[in-house]
Amino acid sequence: MYSNDMTWQNWTGAIQGNANSLLNDIQAGKELADKFNAMTYGLTDEQILALGAFSNRIEPDLTAIKYATGAFVDLYNALYGGAALPAASRVAYLEPFV
Repeated sequence: MYSNDMTWQNWTGAIQGNANSLLNDIQAGKELADKFNAMTYGLTDEQILALGAFSNRIEPDLTAIKYATGAFVDLYNALYGGAALPAASRVAYLEPFV
């Protein structure tokens, strides 16, 4: 329900803060995805799981990382590349890390 307790300055400040946080988080997630892809490019899942960073992990853990980093790439591309988001819930991909 609408409440008239916020001023124009409150609205613009809240929008600015949320927009900056959203953009920064998506950019940071995309950078993380780029690092993951650079580290794992051309490797099989078995080879990736043999890397020190993934010791004591199993394939579902790796799959979760792949989907989560992919979600950031999708969101980044939608914001900056004009690409439409494929119809899928990104929340489910990120929930294991929340």
